[in-house]
Amino acid sequence: MINLFNKNELVNGISYLSKSYPVINKLNAQYGTPNLDRGTKNIFLSLLRSIISQQISTKAAYSVHTKFKALYPENKITPKAVLSTTNLQLKSVGLSRQKIEYIKSTATFFIETKYTNKNLSSMEDADLKNKLITIKGIGPWTIDMILIFSLGRPDVFPVGDLAIRKGFNILFKKEHTEKQMINEAKNWKPYRTIFSWYLWRVIDGSWESM
Repeated sequence: MINLFNKNELVNGISYLSKSYPVINKLNAQYGTPNLDRGTKNIFLSLLRSIISQQISTKAAYSVHTKFKALYPENKITPKAVLSTTNLQLKSVGLSRQKIEYIKSTATFFIETKYTNKNLSSMEDADLKNKLITIKGIGPWTIDMILIFSLGRPDVFPVGDLAIRKGFNILFKKEHTEKQMINEAKNWKPYRTIFSWYLWRVIDGSWESM
């Protein structure tokens, strides 16, 4: 299984894409090789962080997440520990009632299924999506982020991401429907993740001045 945490795979992917899309070389010169490794390979913890970050600013999410981690000595955040935390404690760190429900739903999923990080990490993308989408509060976007930044999967195109859509339209110089984007992205297989990373970058506009 290709893993983009491997720098050689990133180089191979960029070379592959540039044969059909020479603009990749220009983007690579401006933004460098994609860095997908955020240091969190634990899917359970990544899901919790995604829930905490929903619909609030990056700054606010960082603050809430820091306080959330402080609830657990030595950062030992396990499904069992989370379910043992009272709603009042979770509310005290800035979590809404809905997010508390989602966090506990996630913890329940891991306890009931007995899935380990190793189990989930070894699944193919489609299988993992089918499992995680059953968790209340976890949608396609969150799962795509897990696939990219927790697992380094090479062929993810998060078309539901607003910045991706904006970057796509900037790069290809006109508005596209979701269907058109998905069809175009088929040409990027099996490295849609790499192209997606560059779409996130182009919305700052600086690449056009090169």
